[in-house]
Amino acid sequence: MTRYLTKLFTMPLAIVAASQFAAAPASAHPHVWSDMRSDLVLDEQGRAVAINVEWIFDTGYTEAATEGMDADGDGIYTPAELHPVATENINALKEFRYFVQAKTGGKDIAYADVTEYGHRINDEGRLHMIFVVPFAEPVDLTAAEFTYSIYDPDFFIAYDFVKENAVAAIGPLPENCTISIGTVAFDEQVQQTKEMLAQKPPDWQPEQPTDFGWLFAQPVNVTCKPQAS
Repeated sequence: MTRYLTKLFTMPLAIVAASQFAAAPASAHPHVWSDMRSDLVLDEQGRAVAINVEWIFDTGYTEAATEGMDADGDGIYTPAELHPVATENINALKEFRYFVQAKTGGKDIAYADVTEYGHRINDEGRLHMIFVVPFAEPVDLTAAEFTYSIYDPDFFIAYDFVKENAVAAIGPLPENCTISIGTVAFDEQVQQTKEMLAQKPPDWQPEQPTDFGWLFAQPVNVTCKPQAS
């Protein structure tokens, strides 16, 4: 198990990881798969103030994570019934910047605490996690390069953008700015790292904490052209 995911998703993830590894020993990492989308939230001045994050987990993890959460036994998992596990997940994610690495001018953006979050089961029967990462201060998108990536550093969970409406802006994006999804860096080092991770058992941990996830993460970039004088 990774250095923190036992705390983040507790026993349900361990169950899923063990079963998936037993079924597919040639692909030890990742163990959980999630679709993802996000929104960049802007204030009235067009400054970035938050990032909305949506994760839709695979059915295997969904089944394990929701076991025993149907309090009234009616076969329906309501947001209220799922709230305790949502709170546990958000509290654990805080230490790791909520898996959201937002930067301006190459420096980490400070966050306020996440207070808006929730879980639900979507129409496909998959666990859908939604939360808002607020910035401590508004960020002027035109002042410096702005980018963010959403990923699990240990690559225990693989996040892939949905095919449609993967990223959007909520609020007035400055007219000279565009938002886009970048490509995953791919070179010999990335390929070798991926092959190495695929051969590791579920409980493997590197001797030193290592950020594997960034190798496979697609960055979201905001590009602003200089305004004509």
